[in-house]
Amino acid sequence: MLTFSQRKAQAAKLCGINYLEPEMEIIISNLNMADKLFENAARRSWTRKEKIAKLTAGKQYYQIASDMHRVSSVRCKTASNGDVIVPLKEVQSEYEWNKLNSYPFEASYPTHYFIRGNDEIGIYPCPSETINDGLIVSYEPRIRDMGIDDFTFTADVVQNGVNITNPDNTGLPGGFKPYMTENFWIKSNDSEDGNWYKVQKVIDTSTMQIDNNYLGPSGNGVSFTMGQVPPYPEEYHEAPIYYAAFKFFAMRKDTDSSAMYRTLFEDALDQYRETYGSKTTGGVINPGCYDVPNITDVFKMSQLTEGL
Repeated sequence: MLTFSQRKAQAAKLCGINYLEPEMEIIISNLNMADKLFENAARRSWTRKEKIAKLTAGKQYYQIASDMHRVSSVRCKTASNGDVIVPLKEVQSEYEWNKLNSYPFEASYPTHYFIRGNDEIGIYPCPSETINDGLIVSYEPRIRDMGIDDFTFTADVVQNGVNITNPDNTGLPGGFKPYMTENFWIKSNDSEDGNWYKVQKVIDTSTMQIDNNYLGPSGNGVSFTMGQVPPYPEEYHEAPIYYAAFKFFAMRKDTDSSAMYRTLFEDALDQYRETYGSKTTGGVINPGCYDVPNITDVFKMSQLTEGL
């Protein structure tokens, strides 16, 4: 696991510069660009989000979330008092969408959706009743650049708990902030627990939750480090450092060094695509579902073998 600060320091070391040199801004920009390349390689499945909105009777168009980059799927509830959720079919052609809407009507729930422009989702037909939390949109979010250095703070924790409490805001002027749910992780500095924990939710300025039970010992005033961490698997966190070095040496016209780091980066990216391009592991894929004869064929086969 490498934080933004650690990757920035390693990139500066590879390039032989310090944080005060103007080129550092270019290196940071290239680190962020490499993160986007990695996340795009697996279609951002690691960062997939979901928004739930109210289906309003007679309303066809709904505002897209501000951080939405690309819609993955749209589903809706079939009734306000039911648990049945159905997927909507996408209409990609604007012509087909307009043709569909030339016959407007309302139904219990929509069956199709259309992305209009870059900020609206249209549904068809319009729902005939209002359903709270009736529209569910899964999407790939826009990738936010990293730029916040690691920092330390103290907090009260309970072993096997998920709450991190900082009642006095020690080390955190203003306390926990909502943005800390965007790829921020914490790690204890005072225990043998070497795990990093993702910040899952900021409840208020003094309390936040992590995504897994804290395995370290309970304590008050425990020292923690918080840092920004890329959302893809940690074994590839070093690869963007090679990308930043490749770009840096290309700018310096050092072709040998640039080519070496470019190769290291592209090899890691290719391996990442191969390993994580699919959401499932390799192994056995749907065992027994291929070349399975139907019952009639089995009966005929048994008759043939009996005659042998």
